[in-house]
Order: sequence, then C-alpha cells, then structure tokens
Amino acid sequence: MRIRLRLGFILLLQLLLIFLSLIVAWLLRFNFGLPHLKLLLAAFPVLAFMRLVALVEFNLLHGYWRYTGVSDAQDVVKAVIAGSVGFYVMERWVLGVAAFPGSIYILEAVLTAAALGGIRLVSRAVLQSIESGSVPMSRKRVLIVGAGDAGAMLARALPRTGFIAAAFVDDDHAKVGARLCGVPVLGTIDKLPAIARRLAVDELLIAIPSATREQMRRIVDLCLETHVPSRMIPGYAELIDKTVRVERLVDQLREIRFEDLLGREAVRLAAELPVDKLAGKGVMVTGAAGSIGSELCAQILQLAPERLLCVDQDESGLFFLKQRLEQRSTACKIEYHVADIANRQRMMQIFDGHEIVTVFHAAAYKHVPLMESNVREAISNNIFGLLSLLDVAVVCGCRSFVAISSDKAVNPTSVMGCTKRVGELILAARPHGEMRCISVRFGNVLGSQGSVVPLFQEQIRKHGRVTVTHPEVSRFFMTVSEAVSLVLQAFAVGRHGEILVLDMGESMRIVDMVHMLIRLLGKSENEVEITYTGLRAGEKLYEELFYKGEDPLPTECGKVMRTRGKPTPWGTLKDYLDELSVLVSSDAPDDAIRSKLQQIVPEFRGLHETSQTLSVDTPLPILEAPGVGSD
Repeated sequence: MRIRLRLGFILLLQLLLIFLSLIVAWLLRFNFGLPHLKLLLAAFPVLAFMRLVALVEFNLLHGYWRYTGVSDAQDVVKAVIAGSVGFYVMERWVLGVAAFPGSIYILEAVLTAAALGGIRLVSRAVLQSIESGSVPMSRKRVLIVGAGDAGAMLARALPRTGFIAAAFVDDDHAKVGARLCGVPVLGTIDKLPAIARRLAVDELLIAIPSATREQMRRIVDLCLETHVPSRMIPGYAELIDKTVRVERLVDQLREIRFEDLLGREAVRLAAELPVDKLAGKGVMVTGAAGSIGSELCAQILQLAPERLLCVDQDESGLFFLKQRLEQRSTACKIEYHVADIANRQRMMQIFDGHEIVTVFHAAAYKHVPLMESNVREAISNNIFGLLSLLDVAVVCGCRSFVAISSDKAVNPTSVMGCTKRVGELILAARPHGEMRCISVRFGNVLGSQGSVVPLFQEQIRKHGRVTVTHPEVSRFFMTVSEAVSLVLQAFAVGRHGEILVLDMGESMRIVDMVHMLIRLLGKSENEVEITYTGLRAGEKLYEELFYKGEDPLPTECGKVMRTRGKPTPWGTLKDYLDELSVLVSSDAPDDAIRSKLQQIVPEFRGLHETSQTLSVDTPLPILEAPGVGSD
C-alpha cells in the first residue's frame, strides 16, 4: 500500500510540474497574460498523456532520486524530446489544432526538462544532507588520492558511511586548487605525505582504478611514508558495472595487496576463445581442490560445460570446493570424486559413462625441498600417475589433455622439476591416438597453497624476522587468475605436443619483495630482520622459461608463447620409464633413481651438485637467461 501511495505521489508531482511548465510557457509567450485559456486547458490532457508515456518508457516514474546522476539527466532530456514530438504530432496532425502557438512547444519542453531535472537534484541534495546529518560527529577524515570520476564517486558516498573527505591529491596540475564535490584538490600526489600530516587525516583512500602497477607502487610508497592506514578501490571494471551503486563504493574498498604492486601489468587474455570447445561438453579437472584446480573449476563453469568432474585426493579440499561452486548459478552437472589419479581402476570408474572430452591435469606434488626427501612419491605421482591417467583418457575417448608443468622443468636441479620435465616429454612423445596433449609452464603463483607471500607476511607480523634463502634469488610472479587464463588459452590455441608459456616480464628479487611486504604491513626496515639461510635442496637462484633448443614462437594470444623441443622417441623413453619403474618399486637407493632420471633428462643436475655450489657464501654465477620460478 505504501509503495502505491509513493508512486502515486511521484506521478502527481511530475504531472504538476508539467502543468506549471505549460502555464509558465504560456505566460512568457503572451507577456504574462493568459489569453485563449480554453485552448491551453484542452491541450494539457494530450500533453500530460504523451509526457507520461515517455516517462514510463524511460523509467522515470520511480522515486529513487537520491541516486540521481548524469544518466538520469540524459533520460529526462530524451523523455521530454520524445513527449514533445508526440504532443506536436497529436495536436497538429491528429487533432488538427493549428491555433496552438508553435513557440509553446519549445518553451514548454525547456521548462519541463528543467523542472523534472531540478526536482531530482533538489531531492538528492536534501536527502543526502539529512543522511549526512544522521552520521555521528566523530567521522574519520580521509584524504582521497585521485580526483577523477572514481574519486568523485567516492567523495559523494563517504558522508553516509562515517567518513568525510578532507581533500584530494591528483597528478593533474590543472585540477590543483579546484573543488570536486565541494572538496578541495590541495596538491599533486608527490605532496601526499605533507598534506596528510598537515590535515591529520585518519586514512588514505586510493581512487585510481586505472593506475598501472608502476604508478601504484609509487603511490603506495608515498602512502607508506605517512604511516596512515591506506585502502584502495579494487578495479575500474567494477566501478563501471551498472549493478554497483555509488552508496556501496566504500564497502568495496580493500587493503592494498602485493599483487597490486607487481613490476608489470597483469596479463589479460581473451576469455572467449575456449567457449565453443567446452560448451555442452564433459570436462574433468584433477587436483581440483588445489589453488589452480579450484579456480580452473570456477572459470570452466562460466564456459557452460554439460558436466564437470572434480577429482582430488584431498577430501576436505573437495568439501570446500563443493561449497564454493554450489553458490554459483549453473546448469552444469558437477560431481566430486575423492580419488588417486594413479589408481587406474578407480579412474576408469569415474570416466565410465560420462563422455569426458577434455582433461585439465593439475594434480601433482610441487614442493621442491619436500620432494627431494620423497623421491619415490614424487615419481609415482608426477610421472607414473600421469602415464596411468593418459592411458585411461585415451581408452575413454578423451579429445584434449592439458597438463600443468613448471618453469622448474627447464634445466632442472630438483626431483620435482625433473618429474615435470619427464611429463612434458611423455605428452610430446607417447602415441595418443586422436587425443591432443599440451603442457603449460608457469612459475610462482601468488595466493596458491604454499606461496611464499603468506609465509613472509606471517613472519613479519608475528616474529619481526624473515628468512630468505639467498640475497640474489629471484622469481617471476603471476596471479591465480593469470595462471588459469594461461591454462584455458593453452587449451584453446595449443597444438599436440606443444608447451605453452606465459610472458611474465621481468623477474623480482625475493629480498625486494620482502622489503615491499614489510612496508605494506606498516613496519619500518629497522623493525624486521632479514636472515639468509642458504638455498635449500634442489633450489636454483633463478628459473628459465626455455631450453636452448626450444625456440619460442608467438600464438594468437599476445602474451602467450609456444615451443616444441626435439622429442625423445617413444620407444627409447618407454624403455627408460620401465627401468625407472623397477627402481622405484625396489629397494634401490635414491641416488640410483636420480641417475636414471638424469638418463631421461640429461640436463638434470642432482642434489649433490646444486647443494654444494650454491650457498650464501659462494660467489654468484653470471645469470645468462631470465627465468620464472616458484617456491
């Protein structure tokens, strides 16, 4: 009932404004007189009808005027023009009223547009004033970095949330001295620390969603100088999303994350490429409960497969994945299977009757030092588990198989890296019938299980002491989203036997990353001690993207490269694998197993060679190639 009364009031108010606009137009036309009053009154019902039709068409009968913006003003103008055209046609051509003054059509339209737009602006100002007056006086004063559209939206939203904008800073010198939403722009971003201290602000809000990573690092460095808490708007795409209302903008502010400060721009890959190849089909993801696997499942669901099988040994991980995916609205049939990929009979049961055409294989042991002391398990899972799964996929008619490899597969110094290289060789050499097999190499994934960033953050917060293996160790970093995009694009553009690699720009020294994290967590360099422990078993100072015999070639995706090395003949490789299988299943010493791995991958340097040559006190070698790494 209240809604009907409210809508009725809004309707009557706008009709009254239209009538008053017509009267004022008549007065202006006839020198503030009202001649031909019957003609005026007879025309009003026609005018009112046409105006109401236009208001309904442009959705202007709602009363949510507190959110009035430019789009509403545009709709008002469009509705007035459409109504005036309809009124003119009805009066002159349908009803044949030629005596109605032509100038009134224009005068009334201008006045009506001003009245309908003005009432909305007045209502917004009054309502926002009332809301801001209801906020406690102990509001936090904030300094907004960025006097653009996002900053203006943020400034308008703040008064209703217990904050008040004290000032803006912006690198556009033309804006300095101006006022945005009544808030002054006091200087450029370089002067941020001085302005923040002078105004004694409680918080800094970064409102430059389009800032590059380099720009963001500069801004964050200046923010950290103030020792004032900082937050930022997540991204420009969310601000232009019409489903996001201005009043919720403050809720979307988040803490600055390390991912925001990578020394390069995030790689954005064309998400539409894999759609046709997955839509309406059966897909399996192994290692589905892991960081990469779970994000793969989430993004694959957006490509509308008919069925998605999520496979992992981690029962708890699958439980949480199920909770996450069940929140999504999808027609896809999702199944969750606790299984070991090396169990051929179990995997046959899972494949049976499901018509799986694509497998994304993300199940593998990945922790380098741990696998150095668990050589048999690393080989059993990463090599023979892969072989078993490939056999099952071929028998069950799978058409595509995408395996996640590692940058550590290039000139490996660890058992884990060597097993990944053997996996690449298997996918390129093993006869697979009509099944297309692709490997994807990438390195350190931020936010993944076991990532160094959360470990360093915990050490900084709790202990004030960070352990780093070596002062010169460097790695390339990518986000989970980038990693999954690479996997999907590899599936879309990769050819059988190829290895696809993401161009991740320049590497970052781990110690530089630690310094950045220290500052992000509000600590000074003097508060946190950095201790160097020496490279762990199997670790390298840097990682590499390609072998010497692998020539990187471009793909349809600008930041994705493809390569294909000289494959090992399958007969030779199979003989080596059979011999390796005997060693793994026997009581053979680990060194004998490593020697066999080195026969398969001649570039493999075992534990003894690397652990003795790369310590903290050892002179550093000359780095001949860039690399990508993961810890």
